[in-house]
Amino acid sequence: MKHRKRITNTALILLFLINLAVVPINSAEVSTIQKEIEEMLVCQDDCGMLVSACDNSTASYMRGIINDQIAQGKSKDEILQFFVSIYGEQVLAAPKPRGFNLTAYVTPFLAVFVGALIIYFAIEKWVLHNRLSNIDSLVADKLKTNNEQVHKKEYEEKLEQELKKYW
Repeated sequence: MKHRKRITNTALILLFLINLAVVPINSAEVSTIQKEIEEMLVCQDDCGMLVSACDNSTASYMRGIINDQIAQGKSKDEILQFFVSIYGEQVLAAPKPRGFNLTAYVTPFLAVFVGALIIYFAIEKWVLHNRLSNIDSLVADKLKTNNEQVHKKEYEEKLEQELKKYW
């Protein structure tokens, strides 16, 4: 009898300790999931803050709904869809990348790319213009030098003819 009582007491103590060990893990998981969901939702009290950072009554109400939904065993996507069905897509901190919302993801990168192309072609044109003007000035200098040499020869010939006439 004592042996059976001892085994029963030991089993009860073990069950109690296992229960104490399991409960904090589940509450930590719930807390992590709740924080993740709160960071994905925007408070609907016109403050524009995330639910995780907002302290007003609307955010507290939304936290309560999140907590209740988690207690019912709903997944993160189901909870987010629940809020979208109530408030619309503006409740999401980041829009889903589909349809018109896709432009919010693509436009900044596209604008940077187009701007880089414009800058590249502007610099290319500027450098090409400078190169061409340098080439033009070199050619003009060369032509001027050649013309001067041609004129110099002409003048020298005329001078020699004049000198021959009078000497």
